[in-house]
Amino acid sequence: MLQLIKTYKGSYPLLDAMLPRDREKYRIIVCYLSGKPDGQNPLEKLVDRIIYLELDKAMINWNRPSTIRTLARLIDAEKIDLLVCQLRRLIPIGVSSTLLARRSPRIIGVLHGIVNGKISPSRRLLNWFIFQRLARLACVSKTCATDIVAMSWHLDPGKVVAIPNGIDPAPFLKPPEPTEQARDGREKILGSTLAGKRLFGTIGRLSEVKNQRRFIEAFALACQQNSNIALVIVGTGPLERELKDLTASLNIGDRVVFLGYRKDIPALLQNIDIFALPSLREGISLALLEAMASGLPVLTSNRGGMKEVISDSSCGWLIEPEDKYSMAEVITLIAQQTPEQLVTIGHNARQRMLSKFNTHRMTSDYEHLYEEVLNEI
Repeated sequence: MLQLIKTYKGSYPLLDAMLPRDREKYRIIVCYLSGKPDGQNPLEKLVDRIIYLELDKAMINWNRPSTIRTLARLIDAEKIDLLVCQLRRLIPIGVSSTLLARRSPRIIGVLHGIVNGKISPSRRLLNWFIFQRLARLACVSKTCATDIVAMSWHLDPGKVVAIPNGIDPAPFLKPPEPTEQARDGREKILGSTLAGKRLFGTIGRLSEVKNQRRFIEAFALACQQNSNIALVIVGTGPLERELKDLTASLNIGDRVVFLGYRKDIPALLQNIDIFALPSLREGISLALLEAMASGLPVLTSNRGGMKEVISDSSCGWLIEPEDKYSMAEVITLIAQQTPEQLVTIGHNARQRMLSKFNTHRMTSDYEHLYEEVLNEI
């Protein structure tokens, strides 16, 4: 098996969970097209060989002959039976390389989402050519699978499978601390002013698709009726300055704190009350799964994989992400819940995550997919 990956950027647990665990049955090679080794890649213990091509970004394209020839030679030299192409951009690169190789490995494409939620006519044409050469196209949510079939020309639905993302919940299962100790930790992270309020928290890149702007507007509306709520925003991105200015202009600067980039996400999740993910588009959000594993009730969009994760109101609330008024109403509803009600909803969210979105289930699903495809040879 050859796993084709665009860039090495350090540990990527989601990829780890996609690898088969039977080392006697599979010889696994991972090839990064760009990025340099740093001696800290955890995949060293999970695979037989790692290759870093260290290509320039411009060379990572299906119309670059030298890149395609390099991969074709690798496929032949390593006698590859199964080629797995991670993410949209690498699927045509992988397929093109097999057209030049002497071997004809089975090909699986892994699609994590649809860029901008749409596909251009030129991309549809490329997909039509590429997808017919795939053994399977794996999507990270049922919604993604349905959308890619609807947006593609003559794509056999039988080739498209949905394997939802999963996470290792262990870092997020910390038992609750005694009340006084929990209060001290919360004040240390968030300050005394916010520590006593009902805290909504959101984690992610500050960008248009994450929809923080509209959520802040909705939060400002909710603040007009609720004095006991506050918002914690974790992450950085191109909209950071704009979002900070927005909170100031809406006069909620004392209710919103921007924490920037943080590595202590499990600890932060233990110190908020409700997790919010108002994105316009997501496959299966790992941040959402982490919040649920932490036992948090969640507020998220009724779009894409997010609605699949929540499923029903027992785990949280689904919102229309482009309607700030309805979002404000939901925020107000949550503000009026008792602590016991929030604990119950958070418990339900955790149980759903543990049963449906764990790495063990995800690894098992991918192993079954690999077995199925190889048995078709």
